[in-house]
Amino acid sequence: MGKRLATVIASFLFAVLVPAAAFPTRVIDPAPPPLNPPLVGFSFSPEALPVGVIPEEALARLLVALQPDVVRLPVYWGAVAPTEPTLDYAAVDRLIEAIEAHNVVKGSRHTEVVLVVGARNLVTPEVHVPDWLDTRDVRRLETLLKAPSYRRYLESTFRRYASLPVLRAWQVENEPLDNAIVDQLTNGALPASMIRSEVDLLRSIDLVHEVVVTSFNSSHVTLDIRGTSPLAWLYAHLPGAKPAGHPAQVMTMGDTLGLDLYVVTKSTPLDLITASTRIAWKEDTLDYWHAQAESHGRALWITEMQATPWTGTTGFTTDDLIASALAYRGHGVSAYLLWGVENWLDAPDWMQAGIESIGLLRAPDRVPSS
Repeated sequence: MGKRLATVIASFLFAVLVPAAAFPTRVIDPAPPPLNPPLVGFSFSPEALPVGVIPEEALARLLVALQPDVVRLPVYWGAVAPTEPTLDYAAVDRLIEAIEAHNVVKGSRHTEVVLVVGARNLVTPEVHVPDWLDTRDVRRLETLLKAPSYRRYLESTFRRYASLPVLRAWQVENEPLDNAIVDQLTNGALPASMIRSEVDLLRSIDLVHEVVVTSFNSSHVTLDIRGTSPLAWLYAHLPGAKPAGHPAQVMTMGDTLGLDLYVVTKSTPLDLITASTRIAWKEDTLDYWHAQAESHGRALWITEMQATPWTGTTGFTTDDLIASALAYRGHGVSAYLLWGVENWLDAPDWMQAGIESIGLLRAPDRVPSS
């Protein structure tokens, strides 16, 4: 009995302390080389526009001003499913048509699309479900998403746009393993098994386009390293700052790891650490995550690069945007998607800083204007 107990304990410790990556179950394909020059573009959501602004007109203005390589667009479940049995993609199609119209204008930069599909999607409150969905007495988002109507939305969206000529990539959910709270949902995080199932569904329909899965990461590379350590469970119980996000977990779910980088938020008071210091810290994390992604055969994107002040704060400036572009360019990143460009439409100083930042990200050797 004593020998058997010792064997069980030893097996448990071995499983905890030895990372699964030490015993790969399949051959990992080499990571694609970082794109050079990288793709540079932005995220765009109708939900981020003031009331009364026509989304496709706002997008057209941004396309002309910024000349992006790629635009990330949400396909909200509620927006395309006005009732449970119906699906209507007219609003999404109008945004895609605006991009297609931009592409045929002489002198315009060719723009492609990343479509974000899932209940976890762009813009606060992070969880977007139809108004007709009964969320009463439900405490976990995954419970709601087991409805046949959700599977129908996913499959219909994947099939509708898989052959879209301007489609560059898919994003399955947005920061799906990270918690988000909305209405009665006290746990908006989704289990890894559900994300893998959604990716499998997508790949059964489309094997051509890459799949991006996203997460935010810690403020400092030391915390990211702790979060991926075999002793991560121990660090979680120690005092002090904790690792944030789930980049290591989502990295193996798709073809590309998407990192969401924010340096000035309501939870990052600048009286303690300046924006410039936080930008430098984030820069250090990029080298670490590029190495991690490369070792797992994945590409690295910055899917959300802070390019506007966080709602309710004023600490992120146009100078910080330029500094971020200078810091983040290179580092093995294949795509940069700026976040918050909808706010630039009525802010000429931000629009000009954004144009300069895009130029800096495309040309790593370019010197910023004075």
